[in-house]
Amino acid sequence: MDIGDLTDEILRDLRGTRTYPAVSLLVPTTRRSPYSPEDPVRLRNTVAEAKRRLADDAGVSRSVRADVEGQLDAAVAGVDLTHSSDGLLILAAPGEHHVWYLPRSVPQRVVIGKNFLTRNLVAAARMEEPYWALALTKGECRLWDGAGEVLTEFTGNGFPVLPALPDHVDALPGKNYGMPIREEGQVERERQYLRSVAGALSGVLEKHPRPLYLVGLRELTAHFKEAFPGQGAITAMVENGSGTAKSGHELLEVLRPAFDERREARRGEVMRRLSDARGARRYTSGLDEVWQTVRQGRVALLAVEDHYQATVRTDGNGGHPQLVEEPAEPLSADASLIEDAVDEIVESALDSGADVEFVPDDTLAEEHRLAAVLRY
Repeated sequence: MDIGDLTDEILRDLRGTRTYPAVSLLVPTTRRSPYSPEDPVRLRNTVAEAKRRLADDAGVSRSVRADVEGQLDAAVAGVDLTHSSDGLLILAAPGEHHVWYLPRSVPQRVVIGKNFLTRNLVAAARMEEPYWALALTKGECRLWDGAGEVLTEFTGNGFPVLPALPDHVDALPGKNYGMPIREEGQVERERQYLRSVAGALSGVLEKHPRPLYLVGLRELTAHFKEAFPGQGAITAMVENGSGTAKSGHELLEVLRPAFDERREARRGEVMRRLSDARGARRYTSGLDEVWQTVRQGRVALLAVEDHYQATVRTDGNGGHPQLVEEPAEPLSADASLIEDAVDEIVESALDSGADVEFVPDDTLAEEHRLAAVLRY
């Protein structure tokens, strides 16, 4: 499934406790078609590692192992590597399997436990933030429904919007009909046109509020902004000097710099909130401290480096995690062992209603890879 298919209900179900073993496979893939020859090799090797670990786990019976291996084989059979994005997530447990294509890079990993690994789904969903892109020209205005790098033209609520009358002729019959119109008439006609576009767009945003990107000539986007009552929804105004893109692919290339700026702005906002919380003494960082506070429901914002992962062993009450470099026992033989404690922290944060943000690796190096803003 594509990340655009992920709903709160699906994520909630995937985060639920499974009958051991719940197997999660992360496979880096190449965003190209036909697929890279390395992709099937990585996939086979990752599945082979998962099966080897299942075979070595004395806590997995022969029948359960056969079930999960069958689920893995069924999942792999359904993988379309020509459809691949930047990463692949395969989840398998007794009686079920799931395949997700991720629009973000992932490490090659196998995680086995009592829960599926879902942090990559959460991070990908943050990256795939839905948005609107309004492509403005004097000849027509087209609205695009976007999520990550998928753009589909929206054709409801009057879109595409065309001018009521052509720009190059006089609006009124008479001796001047068909001649170039006076400048003031052209300006007024443009204003009327942009007001009609603004009205159509307002109706869409009222039902589906999202960040809005304006794309077009600088003068035209500036005039539209003046006519649009919902200016607060405008995330970026993207100048396209050659006129607006005619396809979703072309428009996506025009929007990429704005997407990068938005991601950087979000990262900056996360760091600002962490800094403010530090000054207000509502801040904590590091695995042990964040583990404790998130379980107490005190975390308002959790910031995690993209690929930070830690295997820990907890005490009898599930507290004070101790890092484990190389687990000597599988989870079934050691109930206190958690192969990816960061995933559990992310899930606990989501359960308590906290904001969860993923930042590039090494952003939180001085904060031991994860940090939190506390509610109290």
